[in-house]
Amino acid sequence: MAFVTEKEELKPGLIIFRRGDVDHRMWYCRMKMPKADRYKTVSLKTSDKEAARERAFDQDADVRFRIKHDVPVFNRPFREVGREYLLTQEARAQRGEISKARPKKIRAIIEGTLDKYVGSTQVHLIGDELWGGYPAWRRVNGAGRNKRNGVREVSDEMAQAFADNEAERRTKVQNTLGIRVLKPIKVKPSEERTVPFISDSTNCSR
Repeated sequence: MAFVTEKEELKPGLIIFRRGDVDHRMWYCRMKMPKADRYKTVSLKTSDKEAARERAFDQDADVRFRIKHDVPVFNRPFREVGREYLLTQEARAQRGEISKARPKKIRAIIEGTLDKYVGSTQVHLIGDELWGGYPAWRRVNGAGRNKRNGVREVSDEMAQAFADNEAERRTKVQNTLGIRVLKPIKVKPSEERTVPFISDSTNCSR
């Protein structure tokens, strides 16, 4: 099934369309960013085509104003983007494209730890450095997991190894994005000296 349906071009770089991967009939608009190979898609929150046209032009004017005055264009919070993604996965599950259990797992992640970590953060501010701090944040804030399974001490050598692995991961990400790394990336070992562990008893068959 096509993702974009009933597409109509309002002017070069601005279209309205409906989505084929959802059950509702709301209109969306897609705007090409000036002097960039990038697009912004916005839900127009209406099923009326004439209203959608008017709102699309309003969105286009808003984007141009933001660009002119150096205001971020992509400023949706992660929470909003995550929920929109979740809706698409629930629609896929209803069509039988993925298992019905899959959206439940995604919801638990998006509305659980990720929401606590970056839920209110604007997506344009979420970069590799912020994502790179997520594992350490989970170790510090995974109280429920620690309570179920326990924690173990981390030596200075192991903490340094964790930091070195993180530095290597960040370097690979930079290389993948085509960003030249002028000097080795260094990560300071975390001061947290306990990490969660899963007891061997949890592996027993029942």
